[in-house]
Amino acid sequence: MNKKVCLIHWCTGTGHAARIIPVAKELESRNVQVSVAGGGFGSKFLEMNGFQEPGFEEVPDVAKYSKLELVPKLLTEFIPSALRRTVQSYNWIKEEDPDEIVTDDIFAMIASVVNRRTFYRIDHLTPDILPLKWSIPQKLYNVISMVFGEKIIVTTVWPEETKDNQIEIVGPLGQEGEAGEVEDYDVLVIPGSWGGNQFDEISRRLEEKGYDIKVVGGENWETKASMTPHMAAADCVICTGYSSIADAAVAGTTCVVYPFLPFQKAIVDEIEERNIEGIKTANSVDDVLNVAEKCVETDCSKPEFENGSKEFVDVVL
Repeated sequence: MNKKVCLIHWCTGTGHAARIIPVAKELESRNVQVSVAGGGFGSKFLEMNGFQEPGFEEVPDVAKYSKLELVPKLLTEFIPSALRRTVQSYNWIKEEDPDEIVTDDIFAMIASVVNRRTFYRIDHLTPDILPLKWSIPQKLYNVISMVFGEKIIVTTVWPEETKDNQIEIVGPLGQEGEAGEVEDYDVLVIPGSWGGNQFDEISRRLEEKGYDIKVVGGENWETKASMTPHMAAADCVICTGYSSIADAAVAGTTCVVYPFLPFQKAIVDEIEERNIEGIKTANSVDDVLNVAEKCVETDCSKPEFENGSKEFVDVVL
């Protein structure tokens, strides 16, 4: 009988869902039965790639609460949602009865433990790249995860050996797939959840200079089943978050990263320190435009990465 693996992604943003797609496809290519869950906007990507999900509770993003509303909303919104999601995860895992569980959802991890099952945690951060106030919670998170879990699988654009035998480092997870013929163009702009006004300004100024651009989430953008072919057709990708960096790295397209959140800035600092080929960093709108224009007008270095999905699945199986 074939093995069965359940993949449960976190529900905010799209990156958490996007990175399990190459893992799910690699598992299926090895005749493994795959079930996915997680909910949120990312479910649309999974459905477009042929994976159906149950309707899990969406937990609010605490980072978007103001200081004044933090405690009341934690009590009235976050905690009730988290409890419902944990119960849903528990019931789903029990019903699916998988051989292995892969997740980046803390409530799915709790549900796994209550179900007396271990799990593989997927992440893109390690404590050593984070500032002290974030590295300590990350270390604690790792310790607690490994009391109950099998491994933490960290996907990065600097794959290397680790001294921690409970952590496996693999390459970037890119959404490869067929998209028909995509015409070449200049710049793909990916604002993410936090780009806001700055990315609006970047898009406007690039268009004013006559560049052919596409904006993910813009009025003329249609959601794609796979981002990699559309990145490969661009001379340059401008983004904020790690999942977009991973897609660009696998696509072989120069990426300019303009971070907003502390975790995004930590990744940018590491990229700068390691001087990773084909991945540029920026700290202002002007920085972004200068690098992007250079990449369109001249030949910038390109990233060269294999998709990390094969390495990832090797660890799980």
